Amino acid sequence: MSTKLTLNRRTLIKGAAASGLILPVSGLYRPAIAQSNPDRVIFATTQEPVQFNPLLYANGGTDTIPEALVFDALWDVDDKGAFIPNLAARLPTRENGDISADGKTWKISLKQGVAWSDGQPFTAKDVEFTFQTIVNPKVAARMRSGFDLIDSLKVIDDHTVEIVLKKAYVPFYWAWQAMHIVPHHLLSGEADINTSGFNSQPIGTGAYTLKSRTAGSHMVYEANPNYHRGAPKIKQFIHKFVPDQLVAYGQMKTGEIDYFGLMGIPYDRWEEAKALQDRTFLLNPQPYVQFIYFNTEKPQFTDPKVRKALYIALEMQKSIDDINFGSTPRTLSYLHPSHWAYNSALKEETANPELAAKMLDEAGWRAGNDGIREKDGVKMKFTCSTTAGVPSRQASQQLFQQNWKQIGVDMEIKNMPGSVVWGDYTTKSQYDTLLVAWEPTVGMDPDYSARCHSKAIGNGANYTLYKNPKVDELLDLGAEQENVEERKATYGKIQEILLEEVPFAPQFGVVQGNMTVKALQGVKVNQYVTDAAWNVHEWSWA
Repeated sequence: MSTKLTLNRRTLIKGAAASGLILPVSGLYRPAIAQSNPDRVIFATTQEPVQFNPLLYANGGTDTIPEALVFDALWDVDDKGAFIPNLAARLPTRENGDISADGKTWKISLKQGVAWSDGQPFTAKDVEFTFQTIVNPKVAARMRSGFDLIDSLKVIDDHTVEIVLKKAYVPFYWAWQAMHIVPHHLLSGEADINTSGFNSQPIGTGAYTLKSRTAGSHMVYEANPNYHRGAPKIKQFIHKFVPDQLVAYGQMKTGEIDYFGLMGIPYDRWEEAKALQDRTFLLNPQPYVQFIYFNTEKPQFTDPKVRKALYIALEMQKSIDDINFGSTPRTLSYLHPSHWAYNSALKEETANPELAAKMLDEAGWRAGNDGIREKDGVKMKFTCSTTAGVPSRQASQQLFQQNWKQIGVDMEIKNMPGSVVWGDYTTKSQYDTLLVAWEPTVGMDPDYSARCHSKAIGNGANYTLYKNPKVDELLDLGAEQENVEERKATYGKIQEILLEEVPFAPQFGVVQGNMTVKALQGVKVNQYVTDAAWNVHEWSWA
């Protein structure tokens, strides 16, 4: 147990690429759909969207691509962090009288002349129906934060709604920005929205319409000529799936794709990528934090002290320095260290394998004859899962596997395609541990109720199944506080508790290296959203 195992940068990167954890390149390569042309853009990601209803569970960054193309929200957030009207005619504020002085009554005026892509008019009934669907307990809504505080939503006329909140909810702008509007005329008669055919054949008000999907290969979208913000300049958008990150990078270099988003360029290829001719390298900070998620109802992880011990055994900073080449900032929270609510007083305790081993001993997990710890007949053995085909994640897993082995913990790497690992395996908490990057669910607000409030178990995104009444109380308090310093103090306490009890173990704040061909204009990096196509209606070819 005292033997020091060392893995250097070269070993980690090569080990991840060479092991059976990454499918062979020959098995993943698909011929290019076509070379770039002025009527089409080919956008590639390593993961494949699995459902296209914007109210249901979303794999951030993947499912949000069809969402950004096909649907609209009441308002968006631009690359400067400012909210801008979309389906709303104007942004409601106290200054223009659309928000009451106590923050509880909101009047939202809707843009006129907007149509769904099937030609039906967009009206206030669609906003009302969207709200009703989100709060319907029979619907597996991705998030209810803020919507569950709505006391009433009244349709005043075809282009006006009035919302009355039970109490002020500070992130309410973010709540509506994160949830796109769905059509009442198509979905109101559905017996079960969770299984509706609409989820794979969506109709929206957005810049593009989905024309076809070839599973495992690509999706084809056509420009909506009647789009209310102006017809897109590029007629066709092809979303191509290339499961292996290195293969996708190779296709970016050879011109088989025009824009490589989500995960993007492997960290060890950034310097090479920056020097490529006729390509634009995009340094893209993201709202995601990468974690190890613990399933807190598995017998190995029910004790917070055990989760803490497992966390502090890990060489988190080494994973950043050696695998990510120092490109991602260390965080001890679900927030980026640059976030205004980040608790900078949090203490770094990794890596301390001696203390970790002592804590496991104290918690009753003792080494068995095979050297693996056990307690009450349960072995300290578990799996760790993430998306297959991402060398940096797999290298992190290998490092953590060695860290845990030193203290008598047996972790097995079990990776799958993104559409599998982020499906029921995650949403129904079938996993042991996950290596996952997720964003706060209410935009860039620090409210994390949807991921760690007990009310979000089975009714939100609390997939760790974590319960703590004190955290619930603080989350409820922070969501209604308007004073920034008071909110910062509240979320600071939440971060302290989460770091001590570790339902999820923070690794780093995500920064991606994305790339486009230089001729593709209008692409804007936006650290406030998860969808790379957030302003696709502005893209054009030079």
